[in-house]
Amino acid sequence: MAPTVMISHATIDEHVGTAWNNLLQAVFPRFTFRYSSDPNNAAFSGYGAFAGQIQEWIKESDYCLTIQTPNSAIRPWLIWEAGMARALGKAIFVVVYRIDPGHLQNPLDSEPHYDGNRKSEVRKIIRGISRDSTVMYDEEDFEKAFPKYERVLKANQHLFDHAEVQYQKRMFLELTHEDRRQLQTDDIIPDGAVVHDEWGSLMIFGYDSAVQKVTWEELIAKLCKDDRNRPWPGSALRWTECLGKSLGKALKRQLAADAPEALPLYYWTPGDDRVGIAYRPSIAAQSQRAGKTTFTITFTQLPPELTARPSGCLGTLFHYLDFARMMRWGILKSARFNDLFYGNLTGDQLREKQAEFLDSLLNIRIEFQNRGLQQDQFLEAFPKWRRQELRDMLKAYYALVGQLEPKRSPGSETIRSLYPELVSINDRFLTAFHERIAELFVEELVNSRFLNCQPADKFVPV
Repeated sequence: MAPTVMISHATIDEHVGTAWNNLLQAVFPRFTFRYSSDPNNAAFSGYGAFAGQIQEWIKESDYCLTIQTPNSAIRPWLIWEAGMARALGKAIFVVVYRIDPGHLQNPLDSEPHYDGNRKSEVRKIIRGISRDSTVMYDEEDFEKAFPKYERVLKANQHLFDHAEVQYQKRMFLELTHEDRRQLQTDDIIPDGAVVHDEWGSLMIFGYDSAVQKVTWEELIAKLCKDDRNRPWPGSALRWTECLGKSLGKALKRQLAADAPEALPLYYWTPGDDRVGIAYRPSIAAQSQRAGKTTFTITFTQLPPELTARPSGCLGTLFHYLDFARMMRWGILKSARFNDLFYGNLTGDQLREKQAEFLDSLLNIRIEFQNRGLQQDQFLEAFPKWRRQELRDMLKAYYALVGQLEPKRSPGSETIRSLYPELVSINDRFLTAFHERIAELFVEELVNSRFLNCQPADKFVPV
């Protein structure tokens, strides 16, 4: 009885299956061949019928030739078919395309691999089948059939191409069961949590692209070491605090699936003369498997035209105006905190609103610190005669927000007592920024008209 060869392949690779069928038939004309893309085989009616038929084919076959491409290397059906063939003692030939031999990253890495694009490797399979089956073949038949096989591969080689460019920075934070409990309790990411890199994303934390994973403790140590090189010292470390709080909320189910938590900006300084990048991070996913919880955190770079500001002092002041705006209408004049400021809450409602206010204040501060500005840079945008006044305002502001650091656990009475002072200092900053921006903007308009050689009588009064 003539031997039978089963050609195992994914549907997307049917052209390769057909090419192998034609090649083997030309070399071993008396053999029987089975492959699911064979037009002579009736279509399968469902997974159950498919599994049953494939099982019968494997039982009847003497050899299993499994085709592994970038399209199919992770397909469970192919692994199932090869595993069944091996369990039944059938000879297996693993043919790979555009995959380095031994790097399938599936159980078939335990079998010998043959590069299907190399004539010498294809010939090894032919000779292996011939030797095992004791069926001789004519080398001329192989030489005549191989060019047709090769033409099929060349015509479809684009299907083997496997390339991926990851434009979005992304990291995975993996927590053990104990890590999860600790984070859920104190909103601080445990030192032993593991940060996994994807496509070199750890570079935004100062790591070489070759680094694949680090512990949270190692990452914090790295940020501390590089802190002196940041425009605003402490900005990255404060961002990690905010991340811990957000992940803690996620674990407490305070974050709904349809409302993913956005995070304050994270600023990356490449470490050379290039301008740094402010990324918009967010918690994209939370998964639990095998007793571990994994968070996916993404970092998206915004289009520059959406964040464009003037250069120089005017641009600096627009950043600070944003900060004053967020403070005023984001928290100080936001209706969601009225009951807190005016003492209308008690018990759990008071504690929840109090925590929300402190977190919101921290978010705004961290957001601003990660815009790539030098600390207190706005002072240079004002005339020297005004700078002492502004330094005094800054000192008063820092004294206020220092009392509202979450780690100091300020109570509602402290928040209410400081509220009028916060509103007052915010009013003064808004006024100062608006006045100076108006002055600098007029100067820019006048200068731009001179640069454009506009006649003086064409100036529009401002």
